[in-house]
Amino acid sequence: MTKRRFNGGMEMHGTMHATRNSLPSATRKMAVDYLNTTVAELLDLFGRIKQAHWNLRGESFIGLHKLLDEFAERTLEDIDAVAERATALGGIVEGTLREAVKQSHLSRKEEPDSRSGMTDWIRELSDAHATTSMHVRMAVKSLTNSDDFATADLLTDVLKHVEKQLWLLEAHLQK
Repeated sequence: MTKRRFNGGMEMHGTMHATRNSLPSATRKMAVDYLNTTVAELLDLFGRIKQAHWNLRGESFIGLHKLLDEFAERTLEDIDAVAERATALGGIVEGTLREAVKQSHLSRKEEPDSRSGMTDWIRELSDAHATTSMHVRMAVKSLTNSDDFATADLLTDVLKHVEKQLWLLEAHLQK
């Protein structure tokens, strides 16, 4: 693999930029892979949150409509933090919608029909949040085992946000 020079005299190796970060390059590459997957899943989750926000109907519409706006805002903040960590590790962020579709592990099932009831949307969003939570938790464990505590800590914060949103969604499903 050839090395190319670019501004600032730093070198780029494949898909990673050189950095003075003390993590071994293999650990940084693994972390960037996890971070890119997390960006993809969070972008996918964001799209689903907004789709539900625009289309759900039901008795407690306005409360859930506002809650989903808060979820979307929090998710965008998490996407930015995760992407910035990937670049700090020397990675390239694959943050387009096309890449999100390719990399997201969320189920490809169709969203509820726009005329569906609120419960269908809440179930779909709950499933998507649960899947995202599972994948982020696996990344946290792997990164912790690889001594990348900073990335694991960041993803632990993301995990807390996703699981809090899951809890709030599931509360709407309980009778």
